[in-house]
Amino acid sequence: MASDHSASLHEKAIAALARLRSGGPPRNPSKRTPELKFTSNAADRLEKALNEAGFQSWGFPIYRCTYQSDSDWAEFLRRYRWHVADSLSHHNGLDLLESFEMTVFENQALFGGVGVSTGTATIREHFRQWATNAIQEEQGVSPDMLVFADVEAARYRFCLFVDEESLQSVLQTRLEDCYSKNAFVNMLNGWWKEETIDDHDPEYLEDDELEAVREELNGYDPIEGYTVNDVGWMKVAFCAARLKGFCQLGEDGEWDRYYLPK
Repeated sequence: MASDHSASLHEKAIAALARLRSGGPPRNPSKRTPELKFTSNAADRLEKALNEAGFQSWGFPIYRCTYQSDSDWAEFLRRYRWHVADSLSHHNGLDLLESFEMTVFENQALFGGVGVSTGTATIREHFRQWATNAIQEEQGVSPDMLVFADVEAARYRFCLFVDEESLQSVLQTRLEDCYSKNAFVNMLNGWWKEETIDDHDPEYLEDDELEAVREELNGYDPIEGYTVNDVGWMKVAFCAARLKGFCQLGEDGEWDRYYLPK
């Protein structure tokens, strides 16, 4: 009997190894793509986050900062929606297009030239006011949720702003070529604040450590007058502003992880 039991365990071990080698079904499979893990499908992850929070919509708001051509702007928006749908399609998630909201802010007096001459403070101020009200009006939750919300609230923490340079970078790239390094948009962290020496608890630092922090905070070429590394916005590949980028940047700490200086 002991010999039979040992043989049975051996056969089970061989069978388990065979399943691994054959690429058997993953644990916790995706609803939309069962051959992959749930965590590998951005549409599944977003749907779960929205459902758990009771949110009804998603999508980065967009600020128009160039007014040279209405037809170019209309083409940019058409391409952006196409790319959002394309990314959903890759994850078998076109059903989420119904809850996608492409909120666009146009005001030449306020936003014209932002990112080139007037800086991003105007957009950030407007975005914060909008987000504080919109999360209540669109989702029926308190703005306090922004403090601890995750993927579902990325809509109220980040936005895109499109100047003439980024607009033309998209229009001059083939529609299907999402991963071109030449096509980009500007992404803004709406709740960013400038890093200062006080963020490092200076009373607990030795003199040499304090000096090192000061050098770090003043060690970059000024952008909008800031000499810190993170100035609250960055250029991102056009495809990074779609479904996967929305899910990634919505997670806590991911802005710091993916941030790249200009």
